[in-house]
Formats: sequence, C-alpha cells, structure tokens
Amino acid sequence: MLKLSLRWRLALLAAIPLIAYVLSSLYYLNGQQQIVRTMTEEIYDTSNQVNSLILNADRDMYQAYQAYLKVESGTLNAAETEEARKELSENIAQVSERVGQANVIIEAQSLKKLAYGESGRTIEDILGQFQPKFELWSSAAVQAAAGGQHQFRNAEIDDAFKSSRSGIDEIGESLDKHSELTIAAINKQVKQNQLVAFIATTLVTLLLVVVVIFTVRQIMRTVRTIVAKSNQVAAGDLTVQRDENPGTDELGRISAAVDHMIDTMRKLISGISESAIEVSAASSQLTAASQESTEAAEHTAIRIQEVAQSSMVQARTAQETSRAIEEMAVGIQRIAENTTSIAMHSSGTSEQTEQSQQALNTLVNQMEDIRAVITKLSESIHSLEHRSQQIGKIAQNITAFAGQTNILSLNASIEAARAGDQGKGFAVVAEEIRKLAAASLESAESINTLVAGTRSEIASASSYMATTVQEVENGGGQLNVVQERLNAISIAIEQIANQLHDNSAIAEQLSAGSQQISASTESAAAGASSNLEKTDDVAAATEEQLAQMEHIASSAQALNRIVGDLEAAISSFKVN
Repeated sequence: MLKLSLRWRLALLAAIPLIAYVLSSLYYLNGQQQIVRTMTEEIYDTSNQVNSLILNADRDMYQAYQAYLKVESGTLNAAETEEARKELSENIAQVSERVGQANVIIEAQSLKKLAYGESGRTIEDILGQFQPKFELWSSAAVQAAAGGQHQFRNAEIDDAFKSSRSGIDEIGESLDKHSELTIAAINKQVKQNQLVAFIATTLVTLLLVVVVIFTVRQIMRTVRTIVAKSNQVAAGDLTVQRDENPGTDELGRISAAVDHMIDTMRKLISGISESAIEVSAASSQLTAASQESTEAAEHTAIRIQEVAQSSMVQARTAQETSRAIEEMAVGIQRIAENTTSIAMHSSGTSEQTEQSQQALNTLVNQMEDIRAVITKLSESIHSLEHRSQQIGKIAQNITAFAGQTNILSLNASIEAARAGDQGKGFAVVAEEIRKLAAASLESAESINTLVAGTRSEIASASSYMATTVQEVENGGGQLNVVQERLNAISIAIEQIANQLHDNSAIAEQLSAGSQQISASTESAAAGASSNLEKTDDVAAATEEQLAQMEHIASSAQALNRIVGDLEAAISSFKVN
C-alpha cells in the first residue's frame, strides 16, 4: 500500500466508499427480491391454507351426507347406525370449525370482498349464504337420522345439502386469482423500483467518478508543479515562474507560499551576492591600504634610525650639526607626508568597513525573512496534518457505525430465529446486513491505513522544514561571526588613526626642534639629546604601528576567506 503513488492512493481512498455504495445498492436490490419471494410465499401460504380448510370442510360435509344416507338406508344394525350418527355429528362439527377458521383468516387478510368466481359473488356473500343453509341442512339431517323413520331420499334435505355446497369452489378460485394479481402487481412495482435504483446508482457512480477524477487531477497538478519547482530550487535554479492562478483553497495557498518563498530566496541570494561583491571590494581596498601603511611604517622606521644616528653624530661633533639637522628635517617631512597618507587610507578603510557593516546588517535581515517564509510553510503543513486527523476521525466514526450495524444485524438474527419459519427471510436480510457491516469495517480500516501513511509523509515534510530552519539559523550565526570580525577591524582602524595623529604631533615637535637647532648652534648638544629621546619615542610608536598593520592585514585576509566561502555558497544559485 505504501509503495503506491499519491495519485493511486487518492483514487483508492475515493474508490472504497464508491464500491461500498454500489455494493449497498446491489444488496438493496437483492433484499427487495428476497422480500418479494417472502411475500409471494406468504400469499400462497394464506391462499393454500384457506383452500385447504374450505376443501376439507367440503369433504367433511360430503362425508356427513354419506353418513346420513347410511342411517336413512335402513340397512345398518343398531351399532352401525349409532356409529354412522356419531360420524355425522363429528363431520358436521368439523365443517363448522374449519369454515370458522377459514373465515378468521379471510377477515384477518381483508379478503372478504374478493369476487373472481363464475357467479361474481364476493367471498363474504358466499360464506354469508353458506352458514344458514349449512345449519338448516345439518339440523335437518341430524333430526332425520335420530327420528328412526328411514327415508332414503328426502328431497328437502338433499336440496339444502346441494344449495349449501354451491359457491364453495368459487372461494378457492377467487383466492387463486387474487394471489396471481397481487404477485403480478408486486413484481411490477419491484421491477420499477429496481430500474429506478439502478439508474440512480449509475448516475451517482458516474458523478462521483467525475468528481474524483477532477479532484485527483487538480491535486496531482499542484503536487507536480510544487515538486518541479522544488527540484529546480534544489538544483540552484531560482528562475522559477510564479503560478498566475494558484486558487483560493489549501492547495492554492501552498502553491502561492512556495512561489513567495522562491521569490524571497531569489531576492535574498541576489542581495547576498551584491553584498559579497561590495565586501570583497572593500576587503581588497583594506588589504591594499594595510600594505601601503606597512611599507610607510617600515620606511618611517628606517628614517628614524637615520635620525638617531644623526643625533649621535651631532652630540659628538658640532660641525656636522647643520647637515644632520637638514637630513632630520627631510626625514621629518617624509614622516609627516607618510603619516598624512596613512591617515587618508585609514579614513577610507573606516568608511568601507562601515559599508560592509551595513551590507551585513541587510544580509541578516534577509535571513530573518527566509526564516519567516519557511515558518509560514511549516504552518501550512501543520494545517494539512490537522485535516488528515479529521479524516481519521471520520474513518473512526464509520468504524463505530459498522460495529453498531453488526450488533443490530445480530439482534435481528436472534429475533428471526425466535420467529421460526416465518423469520427465515428476515434472517437472510440480517445476515447480509452483517456482511455489509463487516465490509464497511474493512473499508474504514483501509481508510485509517491510508490516513496514517499520509500523516507520516506530512511529519517527514515537517522534519525537513525544521532542518531548513536550522540551516538558516546556522547561516545567521556565520553572519554574526563576520559582523564581529568587521567590528574588530573597525576598532583597529580607529586605533591606527589615533596613533597617526600622535605621530603627526611628534613630527611637529621634531620640526620645531630642528628650527631651534638651526637658530642656535650653541644648544646643538642639548637639541641632539632631545632629538634622540624623541627618536626613541617615534621608534616605539612605529613598532606599535607595524604591529597594528599586521593585525589589519590578518583581519583583511580572514575577511577575504569568508567572502570567498560566501561567494562559493551562492554561486550554485541561478537568479537571472
């Protein structure tokens, strides 16, 4: 079952209740046939029972007449005569009893108005005429038999016997004709009902098939579209076209949510790519600036060493003071120029760092948008899981109904068994109802199995969405690391700028010292000592500056590596 495609699962899910409906219709038609057969048997049983009673009553009446003739013949001895009189009385009593039973059945079945005999009289008229004539004949026959005067032929008694028996045969004819007409009417009505039921079943089946095919095609079209888009996105192709008419139902909302997610990812990847390019350019400029600053700092260190040597020479000899002062002035001027150049590069680097910071903030916001879109898609999947639970509850209700139907069929079977032979037809119907309840229970179990498989697939989709959210959060963590490193670079640049201002001040102080040395050669030794001390300070500052430049270069290289990883990650996506 789980190896079937979604199309066949949906078709099977719709086919089960359809088959159950068709089977119930067939069972209904079969039940009507059983009812017709039962009614036919009951009608024939009633007719045969009444005919049997009437015929037996006629036979007993004839036997009573024969006993009367034996008594009146005068050929019997006393014992035989008494036996014939007794037989006469018993047969007359049996005639009255059986005619009374037949009359009760005819009244219970409302058959008194039947008039299908040759004379056209109703059964009620025939029985009404029979009763007084029979009583007249029976009383006359009993009196004649008991009188002791043998009269073999008594015209009055013979006429009463014949008139009382007239019309008895018409009762059977009316009952047989009534049975035939009733059964024909029932069969005609049943055939009409069967035709209507067959037409209704066919129309409903065709309508359900059309609705199921339309629904399955719509669901599969949406599923195929979403799968195709997901495969393109998984392959890195974000140039998927939006669905112009997604619909307003749950499937349409899922399709619209997928399109919105792809659009958001396309915009996000485009923004990330542009930001990565800007960060890469800023990182390259930062690397170049740090290299230039390093070279300037090294050059400054060399000049400071020259100034230190010049100061030592000035301390030893005053004759070389002028030349050393000029060299020191030149060195100080170059230091000032280099310091100014470094300050300019530091300002540009600081601006580029701020731009990189803004690009990273934009990237973080876009990552948050992706997480929000995926959360909405997860909510849609949870809604679909809730619908699957509702289908499961409906299947449980069907199971409960089938159980109750099974119990009702069992009770019906018990009542039919109590009814004996008359409940056999009802017992067959109860057994068929029990089988139908069992089939409905199996169908409900199949629906539960399908719903469980669907819910398992929805749970897998929810797990995949959770994994996607975790990956987005991991990407946000990496962006936070980049942001922290950019903050460190910005702080380092600010420190360099401060140190460059200090170097500029020191250069101004050196310039003032050189002017003082030029103005007065008498303080050359003192100026040389002062220059030596200041040169040591500048050397220490220059070494610190070199260390800061190395730190900036290291941070720029790390930034380049991060940007390279980011570009490699987004290079697999196609957004245009």
